[in-house]
Amino acid sequence: MVRLKNRYICFEVQLETASDTNGSLSARVLLALIREQIQLNFGDSGAGRVLGGLQVKHFGQRTHLAIIKVPRDHCKMVQSALVLITHVQKQPCTVCVRHVSGTIKKCQRAAIRTDRELIISWHRRQQILSKTGATPATSDYCSLSEILKQSESTISS
Repeated sequence: MVRLKNRYICFEVQLETASDTNGSLSARVLLALIREQIQLNFGDSGAGRVLGGLQVKHFGQRTHLAIIKVPRDHCKMVQSALVLITHVQKQPCTVCVRHVSGTIKKCQRAAIRTDRELIISWHRRQQILSKTGATPATSDYCSLSEILKQSESTISS
């Protein structure tokens, strides 16, 4: 019996403008977008090779960080399709591949590290904006440590 070997790709979707589209971006939308991009750039042959083993393992709503599982032989094809994504739901974006690994555990560690960096930078920006009075304080505000714990637990699960 042959063991199927996979790669895990951790990447971030960076939207150019913050709008209401952020809440509607989900793992299902992301998977459909990747499938569409592979079909567009590599045709039926590329789509047939890759799409059977493609899965979204994690997608973070707050940071737009995702982990996908792909067949090892076609990892480069999926990476290039990710980089070629320019729009998500008619909104301009860029996709940055953060880490590629053979095990999900190593990919989760990289995702947690990247997630922490993104959350800390977001939190610092929010503090600066609240000091200048640019944005009102929200009632659902959480402390930085609570946000980091929530993020780590969702990625690890």
